[in-house]
Amino acid sequence: MLEQESQSASLEPLPAPEAALEVGPIASANSTVYATSTARRVAINTLYPFAAQIATKVLMLGYAIVQYHWIGGAPLGNYFTAALLFSITGTISEWGLGTLLTREASKAVGGPTASAQMADIFRQTLALRAMISLALFVPVALFIALYLAISQISADGVWVTIVLSLGLLPGAFSGSVTALLYARERMSLSAGIGVATSALNVALGVGAILLGWGIVGLALAAFASTVVTALAFGYILQRDFPEMSLPGLAALRISRNAASSLLKIGWPLMLNALLVTLFFRVDIFILRADKGDVDVSRYQAAYSFLNFVLLITPAVTLALFPRMARHAATDRPRLAYEYAFTLKVMLIIAVPIIALTVWYAALLIWVMAGQAYVPYSTGALRILIFFLPFSFINGVTQYVLIALDRQRLITGPFAATVAFNVIANLLLVPPFGIYGAAATTILSELVLLGPFLFWTTGELGRVAVPALAAKPLFAGAATGLVGWFLWPITEKWNSGWGDFALYMGAGLMLLVVYAVVLLAMQPFTQIEKAGLRSALKRR
Repeated sequence: MLEQESQSASLEPLPAPEAALEVGPIASANSTVYATSTARRVAINTLYPFAAQIATKVLMLGYAIVQYHWIGGAPLGNYFTAALLFSITGTISEWGLGTLLTREASKAVGGPTASAQMADIFRQTLALRAMISLALFVPVALFIALYLAISQISADGVWVTIVLSLGLLPGAFSGSVTALLYARERMSLSAGIGVATSALNVALGVGAILLGWGIVGLALAAFASTVVTALAFGYILQRDFPEMSLPGLAALRISRNAASSLLKIGWPLMLNALLVTLFFRVDIFILRADKGDVDVSRYQAAYSFLNFVLLITPAVTLALFPRMARHAATDRPRLAYEYAFTLKVMLIIAVPIIALTVWYAALLIWVMAGQAYVPYSTGALRILIFFLPFSFINGVTQYVLIALDRQRLITGPFAATVAFNVIANLLLVPPFGIYGAAATTILSELVLLGPFLFWTTGELGRVAVPALAAKPLFAGAATGLVGWFLWPITEKWNSGWGDFALYMGAGLMLLVVYAVVLLAMQPFTQIEKAGLRSALKRR
C-alpha cells in the first residue's frame, strides 16, 4: 500500500505555511510530488474510516433510541454502569500497545528484516495484552462485590458486567491486528469490518430486546459481535500476513524483560487514555451527585451528538500517524509541515460545525430525546460545541508528540487537566448545572492546550496557531453576524412546515456564507492547493 515518493530535481522546495511555521527551509527537491501523493494517501486513509465510523455511529444512535423506548429507566442505568467499567478496563488492557505496535511496525516497513520484526512485536504485544486482560478479571470481580455491598445492583447488572468483561480477550486480538493494518496504511479494511460487526451487534441486540432478554441480551449481543470481529481479523492475519501464522497459546509468550520494557513504554499512553476517559466522565458523577438523574439525562442528550464530531480527530490522526512516526525519525521539517497543514484543515472544518450545531441545536435535541429536553439540553449543546477547535488541536498535537517518542510528556498535562476538570465542575455545577459542566469541558481543553503547544514548539519549531486560525475565525465571525440577524427564525422552527423549511434553509445559507468568505480570503498556499486537488482527483 505504500507508494514510492517520486524524485524530481526540477521541483521547487516545499515552503512552510504562510506566516505560520518557523522551522527553517525544507531541503527537499520532491516537495510538490510529496505533497500530492501524501494528500491522496491521507485522504483515502482518512475518508474511508471516517465514513465507516459515521455509519457505525448512525447505527448505534438508532440502537440507543430502540433501547430507550423498549428498556429504559433503571435497567439501562445498570447497563451503562457496566459499559463504563468495560470502557475503563478496555483502556487499561490496551496499555498503549496498539499505538506502539503501529509505530514500530511502521518504522520497520521496507527494511530487510521487516517481516520478522513485525511478527516479533506483534506476538509480544498480543501476549502482554492477553495477560493484562486476564489480570483485570480480579478487579472486575472486586467491583461487582463492592457494588453489591454498597448499592442495589440487579442480578442482570452483574451478568452484564461479567459478559462484557469477557470481551476483553477477543478485543485484544482484534486490536493487535488492526494496529498492523494501520502500520501498512490499510485503514479502510479494518473500518469495513467495524461497520459489519456493528450492524451485527445491532441486529442481535434488537433481536434480544424483542425476545425479552433485556440488558443481558444486549451484553450477549455485544460479546458475540466482538468474537465475530476477532474471527474476521484472524482470517485477515493469515491471508495478508502469512509470515505471522495465527498465534497459538505456545506462541503467546513474552520474557519478563520484554514485558517490563513494553509496560514501561506503554504506561504513559495507557495513563493518558485512562485520564481522557475520566476527563469525559467525571462531570457525569458530579452532576448525578448534585443535581440527580434528570440533569444527567439532559446533559447526556446534548453530549450524544459530540460523539460524531469527535470522530474527526482520530480519523485524521490515525491516518497520518504512520507517516508521522517515520518522518519524526528521518525528516522533522516535513513532519512540521504536515502538522501545521493538518491543524489548518482541522480549524477550517471546526468553524462551520460550530455554526451549524448552534443553529440546529434545538432540532438535534428534539430528534434525540424529544420536546421535553429541548429547553434544557439545547443550551448545553450550544455551549459544548465550542470546545471543538481546541479539541482538534490537542488531538493532533498529542499524536505528533507520540510520533516523536515524547509520550511521557503528555501524562502530566492530562493529570493536571483531570484535576482541573474535577475542581471546576465542583465549583460550576452546583450554581449552573449542565451549563457549568459544558463550560468546564471547554476550559479543560484550554488547560491542556498550553503545554502541548509548548513541547511541540521545542521539537519542531514555532507553529503560530493564531495565524492558522485567523482566516477561519474571520469567516466564522461573518457567519455568526448573519446568524445573529436571522436568529428569530430559530425561535419558531417547529411552528409549522413553512417555518421548519425556512429554518433548515437559513442554516444551509450560513454554511454558504462561511464558504464564500473563506474562499475569498484564500486560506491555502499553492502547494497546499495542489495537494488538495490531488486528494480529490479520481484516478
